[in-house]
Amino acid sequence: LHVMGNDRAVAVRARRGRTPAAYRALSAAAALLLAPLVVLAAAPARVASLNLCTDSLLLELVDDQRISSITTLSRDPNLSVHHARARTLPVNHGAVEEILGTRPDLVLIGSNTTVFAEHLLARIGLEVMSFATANTLDEYQANLRRLARRLGVEQRAESLLSKLAATLAMPPASALPLRALVYQPNGFMPGRASLMHDLLRRAGLRNIASERGLEFGTYLSLEALLAAAPDVIVFSNRVAVTPSLAEAQLDHPVMRKLRARDGRPPRRAGVPENLWTCAGAFSGAAVALLRESGS
Repeated sequence: LHVMGNDRAVAVRARRGRTPAAYRALSAAAALLLAPLVVLAAAPARVASLNLCTDSLLLELVDDQRISSITTLSRDPNLSVHHARARTLPVNHGAVEEILGTRPDLVLIGSNTTVFAEHLLARIGLEVMSFATANTLDEYQANLRRLARRLGVEQRAESLLSKLAATLAMPPASALPLRALVYQPNGFMPGRASLMHDLLRRAGLRNIASERGLEFGTYLSLEALLAAAPDVIVFSNRVAVTPSLAEAQLDHPVMRKLRARDGRPPRRAGVPENLWTCAGAFSGAAVALLRESGS
């Protein structure tokens, strides 16, 4: 291919005295040389995922018969909106050796997957696509479109994104952005480098963490929570199988003493945790719930 495409002297000599038979021979040779490239470009028939958020991308884009394996995390209702469907699919625990028997054509990994795992997949000869965690819906859209192109399902991706755009286009309920605080188990408040921050912003709410210049978030004591005086306090709703000390703090009696800056109790909003563990077209539902809290 290098000689055929780039050696001008050879090309000039070949064109002189070229016969129809020679053209046919060259065409046949080119077809043989290009055949591996055509196979490589074909959309993979079977895809495996070793990351919760790439699970989600895959489940949004393809039907079950194209999925060779996803992570067991996708069966957790607190982590995945696809949990019911995931129970019908083969699962792995994020280990390379678990997916080999499923013979995937393509393996999806997160950018935080170990270098060893990525290297091992490449040594085995499997095609790998790595995706960074989407901390904004813009990043999610870029990830979805990139995967859709490789899978040959661009139209399906654009349909999902069109519905998401329609939800996001709705105006916020309040003309003035209310100060909001996301309060999670153990008192964690996510910062501005989080998906939760992006969804708050799109709902017309102002994340108190950004007022404090917090990039990744912090743990708030109950005293600090009282002093923050949020207009809206947002909880991640979980399906609790057994009580935990981390979640008990959310029901502490001091929570009933919270007051916004105007002296009134803050509005409360609950967002199912699986709507913002990973970004997805379903994240529009989280924005809608947050928007309602500002009305």
